[in-house]
Amino acid sequence: MRRSFPAIIGILVLAGTSVRAHHTHPDFLLDQTARVEGTLEELKYANPHVLLKIRTAEGVVYSAEWQAASWLQFHAHVTLTTLRVGDLLVVSGAPARDPAARELVRLKEVRRLRDGWTYRVIPEQPSLTR
Repeated sequence: MRRSFPAIIGILVLAGTSVRAHHTHPDFLLDQTARVEGTLEELKYANPHVLLKIRTAEGVVYSAEWQAASWLQFHAHVTLTTLRVGDLLVVSGAPARDPAARELVRLKEVRRLRDGWTYRVIPEQPSLTR
């Protein structure tokens, strides 16, 4: 057990670093918000992230990375049937540093235009400590 303990700690540290690095999104402008309006062309409702493909009126396809399906289902009540291919959506999130990538992450809003259904992230308020 003594010999394997350092190896176990090393694996846990590397796994934690990998997860944090994945969620830092270095290729995205996290302090900015871009808005895309278009038709939902593809929906992959799965973990680790729900992926949306949206085609604009100009024919440009954007990819949008949302929360995990399990998180959306239990915290935001977004299920596999909430959105359907063909829905006209407005999606807001952090854009890629390279505009040619046509990607958004950390979605702040997803709105279905036909009925106004909306998913929106409410910004956290700073805690007051004394």
